[in-house]
Amino acid sequence: MQNYSDKEINLLALQIGCLIKLERLKKDLSQEDIGLLIGSNATMIGRVERAETSTSWQNLLKICQAVDLNSESLFQLKSLDENLVIVENCFKLEKKLTIEKQEYYKSLKKLFREKYKNLK
Repeated sequence: MQNYSDKEINLLALQIGCLIKLERLKKDLSQEDIGLLIGSNATMIGRVERAETSTSWQNLLKICQAVDLNSESLFQLKSLDENLVIVENCFKLEKKLTIEKQEYYKSLKKLFREKYKNLK
């Protein structure tokens, strides 16, 4: 297993949240839908997707199963370009694209760029 620095672990949390969100949007599921499927709530799902909180491995595994995401690949840090594509794909799949969500995706791309820059 690869050893990650604290900065890389924080970046990984952001990446994991984006991957979960992408799979949820592909399946046209709401955060509430996922919460109900795993015995939790939309607030917890949203916090995981935004990397605002850490979650137990059990909840992470349940979320991955609910959106049919290979949990084994979650902990492999992707390149900046790969993560920017994931964010862009999430943006394209959003059905209710408010100004706030547009700003969120813009800031998310900026955050990824900053975090990768800080790795150097």
